[in-house]
Amino acid sequence: MAGTAWLVAFGEIEGLRWVLAHERMAFSPGLSRRAARIQPGDALVLYVTRGAFHNPTRDRSQIAGLASVKSPVTRLRRPVVIDGREFTSACDLEIDVVLPERQGLPVEPLVVNLSFVKRKEVWGGYFRSGLVQLPDRDFRTLSKALERLAGQQKRTSRA
Repeated sequence: MAGTAWLVAFGEIEGLRWVLAHERMAFSPGLSRRAARIQPGDALVLYVTRGAFHNPTRDRSQIAGLASVKSPVTRLRRPVVIDGREFTSACDLEIDVVLPERQGLPVEPLVVNLSFVKRKEVWGGYFRSGLVQLPDRDFRTLSKALERLAGQQKRTSRA
């Protein structure tokens, strides 16, 4: 990884579907200021909340994929509307790894190894801000576990 790593939280699966279909990341007005710090070469960890599929008792919070930022974050001339929400800035991405929906990397078992989560018993709150800058060590923990799972799923699907 050349740049900074960021965790992007999706509270609605439609948002992640849009990102994957367009290979762009769009940011809400509330996240635009923080998102302006994202640069080409940065990495994004795509995190899906347990409520993203509207069944939080069945679904778990998970890492769905990894992407590389390919352009600066710029203000859009016209906002993009995704699932009824407006997004006012965006950047281009290259999707590096993506797992099938609901088959992502469970986050909870990895929390013990994440340094940005100071209070492990309330770990979910650390992910809910929508955009979190990750320490290099935490990015390596998440990306290695995700790539390992993606490799296992590829082997299983060929069998």
